[in-house]
Amino acid sequence: MQLRAVLADQHGLDSLISAGTGSGKTLPTALKVLLDLLTTITLSPLKRLQVTQENDFNSRYGIRTVVINEDTSGDDSWWDVSHDPFTLPFLQVALEKRL
Repeated sequence: MQLRAVLADQHGLDSLISAGTGSGKTLPTALKVLLDLLTTITLSPLKRLQVTQENDFNSRYGIRTVVINEDTSGDDSWWDVSHDPFTLPFLQVALEKRL
């Protein structure tokens, strides 16, 4: 799964990985960021997972990562990334249950 995802990306193809906790989804994401040297946006519905992933990417892979969700400051200085750019923003997905 990991190799297929990385190879698909390197050949310009999109890929979507849907797998359980602990199955190895983080490595293909890290490799994509490190190989392409582009900003990559990751969507996550869980705040705890966002924080865990942020710590993992920063410490394990050296990828400048930031979590953006409803708790993120609205202060303009926080959003001015020109002085401190990040590579991998984690965005919280707001899901609304419709009746």
